[in-house]
Amino acid sequence: MLQSTTITRRGLLAGALGAAAVASLAACTSTPGPVPAGGTAGSKAQAKKVTGTLTFAFWGGSDGETQGFAEVKKRFEAANPGTTIVLKTLPYAGFFSSIDRGIVSETAPDLFRVDYTSIGKYISHGVLLDVTPYFSTAETEAFLPAFWNAVKYEGRAWGVPHQTDTTAVVYNKAAFASAGIGAVPDRLEDAWSWDEFSDVASKLRQSLPASKYPFAYDWTAAGAYRWSSFVYQAGGSLLTSDLKKPAVPSAASRKALDFTKTFFEKKWVPANNTIKTTVYSDNFFLNQTVPMTFIGDFLVPEIADKTNGYQGGEWATTFMPQDETAASDLGGNAIVAWKGTRNPDLAAAFLKFLVSEDAMKRFCELATELPTLQSLADSTLDYPIRPDSLAVFTRQATTITDTVVKETTVPGFASISTTLQDQLELGLRGTDTDATLRAIASGIRGAVAA
Repeated sequence: MLQSTTITRRGLLAGALGAAAVASLAACTSTPGPVPAGGTAGSKAQAKKVTGTLTFAFWGGSDGETQGFAEVKKRFEAANPGTTIVLKTLPYAGFFSSIDRGIVSETAPDLFRVDYTSIGKYISHGVLLDVTPYFSTAETEAFLPAFWNAVKYEGRAWGVPHQTDTTAVVYNKAAFASAGIGAVPDRLEDAWSWDEFSDVASKLRQSLPASKYPFAYDWTAAGAYRWSSFVYQAGGSLLTSDLKKPAVPSAASRKALDFTKTFFEKKWVPANNTIKTTVYSDNFFLNQTVPMTFIGDFLVPEIADKTNGYQGGEWATTFMPQDETAASDLGGNAIVAWKGTRNPDLAAAFLKFLVSEDAMKRFCELATELPTLQSLADSTLDYPIRPDSLAVFTRQATTITDTVVKETTVPGFASISTTLQDQLELGLRGTDTDATLRAIASGIRGAVAA
């Protein structure tokens, strides 16, 4: 179960619709774009009695996620007699193709889960229910602004930000001690600078045998977009502020690419810790090839598992390094309703219940994920596994800026992600920096113009 869970959860962060899925989705509407506004903001926010049956589709994630959705279903039905929520669990592989076929044939589930890196595609094709009328201003302001913005387009909301995840660093305490590495940052404001991180990597390189490496980074496969965290840390961005043109090449992107190239040049990462490898960053840590790795918070249960998890000794968690500023990647999922649902009021009621404080708190605790409500982000959740580690990820998530959210959720991000995979695979291994960035810019230009 643990291995299949890991694969599934990585899949949710891939953020790339397959070509067939995109083609199917494009057939859903002859005039791609958001559907007409369903009413003024908050005009339907007042709770009213709802009845009926809805289907909610999500991919099979961890046991905690499955339990979390089962609990919220039970609680919602108890609070709303006469309602039934049918949970439809599907494998991630082919999940969106199935959703798209359902939309085309008008048999789609009423509600479904979608990662933030894919939501823009559905919004741009006008196939989601506009939930703006169901949320009052006070209710929308309860979310961390960046995450509410993740489900908005042209001033309207097209779903709810259910949870998030992001990247931080786990490390082996004994290996750090052996390398002479002293105090490790335990506050976000004290996170390593790039120079300090480089010093840590150099000390580890000197203390480790040639068969081992200081760290691994979590940019494998469609996680390539996580490389952009370095661009944001350097004060740059992938797109211009109007989201219509590439913002690379730039001084910040050159600095980010040159810095990350040193990971291979100085043998700080394994030679196969590339974009298109088959070995993920957590695997390098689990098999003790590296004493430090960048991972998403959803992998904490895997690392902490006493039987199949990390067997290399005591480990702890610290923050991503920072340069001009701190920044991290946007992971996680929204829950959306298909605009063809026959019971939009019930769909909206369930969406609101999912992101109520109690329901979100319980789900995030069970699933080892991070909340999107301000009240929960400012509080301590009762995580059953390594709450010390999750506290670091919670603080790291505050560095997911509006710029990160806006760029990650543009309709063409799936294509941008593919461009990053192709070009960074070459660029990190020696292709000229400016040539790599020009190729990335060309891919971005095509994605945002599509």
